[in-house]
Amino acid sequence: MNKKFIPLSVFLMGLFLLAGAAAALTAAPIKIKVTAELANIRQKPSIGSVIIRQFPQGEILEAIRQEGEWYLVKLDPSEGGATSGYVHESLVMPLEDVPGREVRPRIAAPPAKKDPVRPPAQRPERVEAEQRARTVEDAGPAGQSRIALLLFGGADLAAGGDLNTGAQGLADFYAATIGAAGDIPVAPAKLSLLFGGELAFPIASGIFITAGAEFHQCAKETLVSYAKSGFTDKFTAKPGFQGLPLKLGMTFYPVEFIYLRLGVSYYFAKASYFYRYEHDKFWQEWQGEAAGQGFGLWGGLGLEWALSRTLAFVFETTGQFATITTFEGTGTYIDSTAAGTVTEEGKLYAYDARTSNQTSYPLTFIRNKVPAEAGVENAREAKVDLSGLSIRAGIKIKF
Repeated sequence: MNKKFIPLSVFLMGLFLLAGAAAALTAAPIKIKVTAELANIRQKPSIGSVIIRQFPQGEILEAIRQEGEWYLVKLDPSEGGATSGYVHESLVMPLEDVPGREVRPRIAAPPAKKDPVRPPAQRPERVEAEQRARTVEDAGPAGQSRIALLLFGGADLAAGGDLNTGAQGLADFYAATIGAAGDIPVAPAKLSLLFGGELAFPIASGIFITAGAEFHQCAKETLVSYAKSGFTDKFTAKPGFQGLPLKLGMTFYPVEFIYLRLGVSYYFAKASYFYRYEHDKFWQEWQGEAAGQGFGLWGGLGLEWALSRTLAFVFETTGQFATITTFEGTGTYIDSTAAGTVTEEGKLYAYDARTSNQTSYPLTFIRNKVPAEAGVENAREAKVDLSGLSIRAGIKIKF
């Protein structure tokens, strides 16, 4: 063989191999269509890989090639981030034959034999991978990517503030005046039932902005008896409050079933009181209701259990800080000797009333101006403290 012919054949074979590689690299893209509700595009061909983009059902994508059970798809560079990513084959459907895939001729069955149509058997590992993919898409932290509505109920434990101290202070004031201790302390208004709802809007994988409202109301009535020298006086106290906070916050899922929350709230609140004192045939009665508004802060920790693709059960503990002032409303006074009811419009004030023995007792009443009569000290606008803890449980509906 001519020695000059050997290098020439090697050179031609190299050109042939290079042409084949170029043809493979310039193969036409594969058209695929999203068949799942939402298809996650991941950085790597792995269920646990980071999600970089998401496409809704019906979206047409271009795949560069198929790698096992994953398609490598092109991404629009104008939207920022990566220019390609991987989608699992269980979430899409090819619209044309994949290059390199063997196309087998179809042989029509004889007309006389009509076997029932059966789905093609799937490899166990493919079924398992598809189930894992769908589970992650629907329930995992990366799958927390749909608008959701949460409806809940629960209980709230709040401090109460000047409403409670004022009710106990008036009970102690009567005890000092009568010279006999009450049989029980005044029960504070603290525990209330609550219910509400909120909407969650995804802004990233596992991160939501939430907006909602809740309502809670509490009133606690106590009857105190003072026994002395053959007579018994009675005092009834019923402090109460209600709150309607509008809440805005952020929710973050560090793992699949645990979430953390933090936000602000704006309260529309009401404060109320009812006092009645009875001595023999004489009685006197006060009642009032005032409304106030103010800001608060809140944060919480919750657990979420997926019941289905669209439903989940939620249990949450929340702490809030909200001290509301500047309550305005109407108070009334009437007794057994008066010809009618005395009405006073103004603000809810807290102040200390000093008795003849120089002991001060905290009181809370609605007055048309700052209390300044004899024996009154430390007059100020009352504070209704709605700070405390709450627990709630509910159902989350994912759209």
